Amino acid sequence: MKSRNYSKKLRQKGFIYAFLVVLMSIPAINHAQNANFLIDDFRHVLKVGAALCTAPLDFDRHTWGQVGLTALSTAALFAIDKDIKAFALHNQSAVGDGIFRIDNFYGNEYSLVFCGGIYGLGVVSGQTGLRRTGLKTSEAFFFSGAVTGLFKGLFGRRRPYGGESQLVFRPLHISGNTYHSLPSGHATVSFAIATVMAHSYDNPIWRWGWYSSAGLVAGARIYHNKHWLSDVVLGGIIGYSVGKFVADYDENKPAKTLPLIFHMTPTGAGVTIRID
Repeated sequence: MKSRNYSKKLRQKGFIYAFLVVLMSIPAINHAQNANFLIDDFRHVLKVGAALCTAPLDFDRHTWGQVGLTALSTAALFAIDKDIKAFALHNQSAVGDGIFRIDNFYGNEYSLVFCGGIYGLGVVSGQTGLRRTGLKTSEAFFFSGAVTGLFKGLFGRRRPYGGESQLVFRPLHISGNTYHSLPSGHATVSFAIATVMAHSYDNPIWRWGWYSSAGLVAGARIYHNKHWLSDVVLGGIIGYSVGKFVADYDENKPAKTLPLIFHMTPTGAGVTIRID
């Protein structure tokens, strides 16, 4: 069984790597004489990353209050984590198994294939807007994943399948996966991508569809006993916050609606890193 799962993971990674190699060759084939947009896109990634890293230096009292509220809300959910776990495990069904398979291909490495596919399609078709959407979803994927990975190692929370207690932590636990529960990476990535996509087209049904799909991913992680409720809630907040930051970066719009939303002033007050 272990060898079969390992082979499956190798096939998945092989598919992704092959796709990325083909994708990266598209610009060279179609734009060998004019690759300025590649340089611009690379600079954009660096600038967004630098802005995210320095954004906390620009937090005002209200924003830090939102961060504190997020932390308190996450901690408060610990009280019902075990009840939600029990409910999910006792309501498994064939229908649920089918619906919640979504986390097999959304919120993980396959999401990067999706982001790269949008970018490649924009390159091939010459549609700048589509290419930029692919770029932003890729940025949301990488940066939200980086934030989540940092917190996972920092908190070292045990996953629900590792034991009955929701209050077992091993801070700074690096090896293995059992103690990397908080926050949920799938929920983070799916909400980050969904937020960028939702803001790419001004239509309520379009937005509802993307956020609903991300919500299904979060539910799937609980259904499959991979995460506690508090894990996916915090992951969703982080994903939304990073996705909103990336989506609004070019317009320099401060985000003000949900906890843990990164805030950046139009002038970049605080510490500014300039990448030319």
